Amino acid sequence: MLDIKFIRNNEDEIRKTLTNKGIKDVSLDEFLEIDNSRGDLLRRIEQHRSLRNQLSSDVSKVKKGADRNKLVEEARKVKEELHEMETEFTELDEKHKELLMKIPNVPSREMPVGKGEEDNVVLKVWVPERGYLDLGSNTQYSDVSYMEETKFPYKDHVELGELLDVIDVKQSAVVSGSRFSYLKNEAVLLQDAIFSYLKSRLRSMGYVPMIPPILVRENALFGTSHFPEGKADAYKIENFNVEDKNELYLVGSSEPANFSYFTDKVFEKRELPVKLFAQTTCFRSEVGSWGKDVRGIKRVHQFDKLEMNALCLPEESRSIFDEFLETNEWMLQQLKLPYRIVNKCTGDCGYNASYLQYDFEYWCPGEREFIEGGTNTITTDYQARRLNIKYKDAQKTNFVHTVNDTGCAMPRMLISILENYQTEDGSVVIPEILREFVGLEKILPKLDS
Repeated sequence: MLDIKFIRNNEDEIRKTLTNKGIKDVSLDEFLEIDNSRGDLLRRIEQHRSLRNQLSSDVSKVKKGADRNKLVEEARKVKEELHEMETEFTELDEKHKELLMKIPNVPSREMPVGKGEEDNVVLKVWVPERGYLDLGSNTQYSDVSYMEETKFPYKDHVELGELLDVIDVKQSAVVSGSRFSYLKNEAVLLQDAIFSYLKSRLRSMGYVPMIPPILVRENALFGTSHFPEGKADAYKIENFNVEDKNELYLVGSSEPANFSYFTDKVFEKRELPVKLFAQTTCFRSEVGSWGKDVRGIKRVHQFDKLEMNALCLPEESRSIFDEFLETNEWMLQQLKLPYRIVNKCTGDCGYNASYLQYDFEYWCPGEREFIEGGTNTITTDYQARRLNIKYKDAQKTNFVHTVNDTGCAMPRMLISILENYQTEDGSVVIPEILREFVGLEKILPKLDS
């Protein structure tokens, strides 16, 4: 969340942010009116508390008589008025918090202003054997004319998955319903190999490995700004058979659990940055995308990710953002997968905490499109304020910055590998760097296919 003083002193910038990010369910005028009323009421409450304490002291000094009765009556009246004001303040404070949590982070000047993905800006494109492409002025998100045509009729990942017997979405539909899948055979080996390769890199860079809970309380999602705006996309576990009758949520990312691990923590300045990685199974209801990408494993309810998270000093957040980005590019170039980096616009930047957000997208020649592989985000101190994570030095105590990155999202990387490494006979070559992990050079069509 934002600093209330910042909101009060920067009304024009907040109005611009609400407009550019398309936030329509919060009125800054309403918030400021409630903020003023809340402040006035709090001052009156403090005055009444002081008066109540004084009257209580006066009553104790007068043992009997009319004067005492008058003081007792006055004290009773002040107590009732105080109770009414405190009740009013509680209601006003809840509304104040509700509106405050809906006010988004002010975006970086680097973030393009736009309404949706069509207004995102392509920053760079990398293709094996060609390197970084010279896009010139061609930064339009939907234009992929710079990608070369395929050498033969490419199959998409659904066809390849069936032909190679590595993906089964038919039986998963029987077992679990739509948007689930079975990964089988070499697809499982490929996934493990990719994760192992990236983990080895991150360990060599000093990142701390984590296995966080995948069921978290609401506070963890609220604290990282996935709630309230993303609540419809989370699976909720009701308190039936749940210890202590907690209401728990399945995570769509390791980020809420990893950052919430440090709730109320005060770091010494020298302890920062803290950089983590976590491989987790993630869950999303995809309620906003029903009817979209229904074939195959592009948009599923359950998937695995290996993510990077960092807590750092404010002056370090951009360099860590760049480090995450470089790690993603390193991985994709090692795999020799075509990709592009996209600067997300204000209307497509995900959750309210976003200050700057880049997507990295995998090229899928079987469908002739780029698909989102992950997101790299600076959230400044927006999440840290909610979670109360600070650092201190000799002069002050302040909030840390948080940076997060998807790292490697399955099964979309599998889609890209299958489609980019397919051959004309339907087999798929294993990327060279993964052959030692997988133990194969090629996935062959199954004999009964």
